[in-house]
Amino acid sequence: MFILIDMDNTIVDWDEEFLRRFNESFADLASNLAIEELVRNRKHFEIEDNFPEYVRPAVLQVIAQPGFYRSLRPLPDAIEALQEMLAEGFDVRLVTAPHPCCPGVCCRDKFAWLKEYLGDEWLHRMILTRDKTLILGDVLIDDKPKITGCCIPIWKHIIFERAYNVDVQDRTRIRAWKEWKKILREENETLRW
Repeated sequence: MFILIDMDNTIVDWDEEFLRRFNESFADLASNLAIEELVRNRKHFEIEDNFPEYVRPAVLQVIAQPGFYRSLRPLPDAIEALQEMLAEGFDVRLVTAPHPCCPGVCCRDKFAWLKEYLGDEWLHRMILTRDKTLILGDVLIDDKPKITGCCIPIWKHIIFERAYNVDVQDRTRIRAWKEWKKILREENETLRW
């Protein structure tokens, strides 16, 4: 089985690092906006769409900081799940979209993160693309509620649950990485374990 997995807010805790850096860089704005509630319970996938227009440049400034993506912490059990998938014989690829406000910095940081947490042997498993519909696979585990692009994807989209995708009812979801085996068994009854 060919498993595609998103990184931000799927493998890594993107929101936590964003909150830390926004509070550090824009403390006055953060306190006026009740930033913790705004980010953790946001309604829109794109972080900047959850903020008033006048705050969006500050949001993008935080995202574009060198080292932002490198400093993201893994979500609970994510690293173990990735290693278990490989041990089970699955072909796993991390498919991630660099943010358009900082593509170069974002890509370098993501490769550095991958090397630090999973080692050199995972570097060839990263696919950087703004259009995930172009990538072949059996399933894509991703937090984005709707994935669009120039192709009709052949993979099945499994939602990694976040506040901004709870309204999506027509897809299987993973709430925690400890569930991965159960979820994939349910998705593919012919899967050989």
